[in-house]
Amino acid sequence: MKNVLWYLGFLSPMSLLYFVDGDWVFLCFLGFFPYFAIYLAKDERVELNMGRATRNAFLWVIFSGAVIIIYLAITQNPYPKSLNWAFSLLWSGSLLICPFSFLYYDLTGR
Repeated sequence: MKNVLWYLGFLSPMSLLYFVDGDWVFLCFLGFFPYFAIYLAKDERVELNMGRATRNAFLWVIFSGAVIIIYLAITQNPYPKSLNWAFSLLWSGSLLICPFSFLYYDLTGR
């Protein structure tokens, strides 16, 4: 499992497309960079720790997605760019929460 997740880190160089196109959304690919740290996991409970980490990322998407949908509905924001921001926030947040939660569970031994 950790060998498969380690390869997600190789998606982080796609953030260099920011310098070509100038669109800030490409910087969200930097969220894949912490996945390189998963390869350093020493514990035999990698599956359990990964399950906990993905649970945290799932909870982030559910709760922050609900807040964003409610906010956009209340403000009646007509700009489609706000949906780009919302999607990027959900996506990059879950990409960062998952590996950092995994590292926390791996280092603390919980």
